[in-house]
Amino acid sequence: MAAFRRYLAWIYIFTALVCLRFAVGTVAAFASAKHKSLPLGVVLYACLLIVFALVFGKAWWMSWRAKPSARGWGLAASALCMLIAFLHGILAHHFEVNSIFLGLGVVGFVAFGSRLKPRTGTSTEDTLAIRGDFTSRHLNRVAQGATFGLSFVAYLWWQGWLGTQHITALNSTVVRFALTLIVLLAITSIHEIGHAIVGMICGMKLRAFFVGPFQWRVRDAKWEFEFKPKGLLLADGVTALIPGNGELVPHRYLAMMAAGSLANVVSGGLALFIVLGTSASLPPAIIGLIALFGAWSLGLAVANLLPFRTPQGYSDGAIVLQLLAGGAFAAFHLSIARIGSSLVSSVRPRDYDIGSIRSAARGIAQGRQALLMWLHAFSHSIDSGKTQEADEVLANAELVCLQSASNIPAELHTSFIFGNALVRRDPKATRFWWNRMQAKNPTRFNADYWRAESALHWIEGDLEGAKTAWEKSRALADQLPKAGAYDFSRHCCTLLGRELDQASAAA
Repeated sequence: MAAFRRYLAWIYIFTALVCLRFAVGTVAAFASAKHKSLPLGVVLYACLLIVFALVFGKAWWMSWRAKPSARGWGLAASALCMLIAFLHGILAHHFEVNSIFLGLGVVGFVAFGSRLKPRTGTSTEDTLAIRGDFTSRHLNRVAQGATFGLSFVAYLWWQGWLGTQHITALNSTVVRFALTLIVLLAITSIHEIGHAIVGMICGMKLRAFFVGPFQWRVRDAKWEFEFKPKGLLLADGVTALIPGNGELVPHRYLAMMAAGSLANVVSGGLALFIVLGTSASLPPAIIGLIALFGAWSLGLAVANLLPFRTPQGYSDGAIVLQLLAGGAFAAFHLSIARIGSSLVSSVRPRDYDIGSIRSAARGIAQGRQALLMWLHAFSHSIDSGKTQEADEVLANAELVCLQSASNIPAELHTSFIFGNALVRRDPKATRFWWNRMQAKNPTRFNADYWRAESALHWIEGDLEGAKTAWEKSRALADQLPKAGAYDFSRHCCTLLGRELDQASAAA
């Protein structure tokens, strides 16, 4: 809900800027007509728009800064949306509703109506400055604003172009809002398809494809589809590809990463060429739609090529720079891709390039990227039968997690639980990590989850509970296909099963 509030905040600032533009434009229009004085109605209209802009702007600022008063200002902006939805009908003395503002008002009341739970701890991950990642703390903070700014400039250009071309077929607010959603989904689709096509040409396999509310991904070797309505407004995209055989040539990965923005530049440039060069025979509404698509494609392509980091990861521009520069971050991205091949090939953790993984972990040193490297190094140690090395690597992973990467999903905690039980035989530490995982409200009860629960019960002396959870874990692991990552999961079940057997015999 916090992320959705921040997204609504950008809609509010967009609305505030539109209100200011109309206020200034209205006054300027009457002033240019050489009126001796501005009519009172015009003055009141301009002042009302300025008040609206101040409320929407304040709601944006408080939400973006995550201030305690964000909820109050968000509710005020939502109420204002509801007022605007009925305002024209009230003034015209007949029933008329602006469905766009009505929808924003309802969504705003839902988003800001409930109080968010306070964070249980302070995480520095979102604003962490990581040496060598080609991003800056300031750009990371304003990345959404920069993207919004470029999009807004493109939108203003489009509005001005419609005026110069005398295209009135798209003047309706509802029509423009619908076109906005359609165009954003189209741009996101082309971006992600660009990644996917080039990646598959380079021999990679598709594992996830998100476009707005439509989300396909492979989980536990099965394709799953989810429809998330909020994606209609967010219009985010994700494409995940992995090498099919564990081999990955760096320049192919670089080509795949650059392909998304390149697809937007080509499609956007082609759209503007059609509009500016050969649009005479097209209907005005189609011309306007293509113009908006072209302007926004180029604006969003530029924004995505900026090097910045969000809580979800790095922008394409940042990853391209990291790959070109080499070093720890290049090793990280290439290692993650090669590790992913264990899902579709016989590559197991013991086959990982541990030198590259350790180099990336030590070079990055902090944040989620370093944590992932140490966790994969831990899997390598377990699969290689190196218990002492596993203990050392697990200690590094714990240190990074607690200092700079505490905001991780629940499923990443299973390695800490399993490692503290099986490697260290430490009931207190195992319980500590189990409690942290439960605080994240886990939703994926797969083989890893039940193995972690079995390890907890075993190390705490509850053999019956340990066996019950182990049987669930083993049953789920046995259903997974023949591939390196799933063979490792079954191997971990076998290791824990031996300990349970020994404990039962001793009892």
